[in-house]
Amino acid sequence: MDLRYVRYAMAIARAGSLRRAAAALHIAQPTLSEQLRALEKEIGVELFSRSSSGVQLTEAGEAFLAQATVAVDAFERAVAAARSKGETARLGVADGLADVVARLLSQVHGGRLRVAPMGTAEQIVSIADGTLQAGLGYAPGSLPRGVARMLINRFPVHALLHREHHLAKHETVSLADLAAEPLVMPESDAVAGARRFLEGFVRHRLHPRLGPSAATHDLVITMVREGAGYALCVREGTTIPDTLVFIPIKEDVPPLEVVFLWNRQSEVQELVSAARHLARSG
Repeated sequence: MDLRYVRYAMAIARAGSLRRAAAALHIAQPTLSEQLRALEKEIGVELFSRSSSGVQLTEAGEAFLAQATVAVDAFERAVAAARSKGETARLGVADGLADVVARLLSQVHGGRLRVAPMGTAEQIVSIADGTLQAGLGYAPGSLPRGVARMLINRFPVHALLHREHHLAKHETVSLADLAAEPLVMPESDAVAGARRFLEGFVRHRLHPRLGPSAATHDLVITMVREGAGYALCVREGTTIPDTLVFIPIKEDVPPLEVVFLWNRQSEVQELVSAARHLARSG
C-alpha cells in the first residue's frame, strides 16, 4: 500500500471536501479522486460517502483512519530517528568561545558532530530554519519560536589593558577613565556586544571613545598588545600575553553571557545534556 494514498485520505477527512483537500495538497482534484478510488479498491471498502455538499467518512473509513493515523505517525518517527543517527549534526560556535566548546565536546561521547564558526545572529537564523541544530554564542535579545536557549555562564566584564597603559597601574578602573580611551571591539557579534558594553557607559551618561575594530577576538588581543586601545569583550581566563592584564571595573557593567542555543525539533539531546552539565559546573 502506498503511504501517500493514506496521507491523502487523512487530508480529505480533515478538509471534508475533495476540492479543498486537493487545494491543500497542491494536486489536481481528478488525480486525488482517482487515488482515493485506488485506495478504496485495495482495501475493499468505501472510506467516504459522497454528496453534493462534500464527503464524509463511512464507519469503515473511521475505523481505517483511526489505525492508519497511528501507523503513519509511527512511520514518521521511525524515519526521523533513522535520519538523526545517519546525519551529522552541526554546532555553530561564536568567535572567542574555543575553550567553552572544548569543554562542551568533552561531555559528548557519541554521534557525528561538525563544528562551524558562526556569529550568534547567524546561528539563530540557521537554527530556526533547520540548517543548524545547535550553537554556542552570546546572549541574544530575543529568539524566534522554536529556538531554545540555556545560559552556560556569566562572566564579569573586566578591562583588558597593556601593562604599560597608565590605567593598568590601578587595582580597579572607572568607566569615566575608560571612556576617554579607544575601545577595541570585535566585528563578530558586534551589534550584540556593543549594546552590552555600551549600556554601562550610558547608565552613567558617558560617551565611550570607539577605537578600531578587529575581525576576531584573537585580533582584538593583538591590537591591545600593540597599543591600539583597551578591550571589554575578552573574557578573564582567556589565554593572553604576559604584556596584558585584566583590570576590574568599579561600576556595575552587564556581564558577558554565553548561551547554548538549539532547535526544539532537532535530535540533539546529548548536546543539550552536555550543555546542562556545563551550566551546572559553571
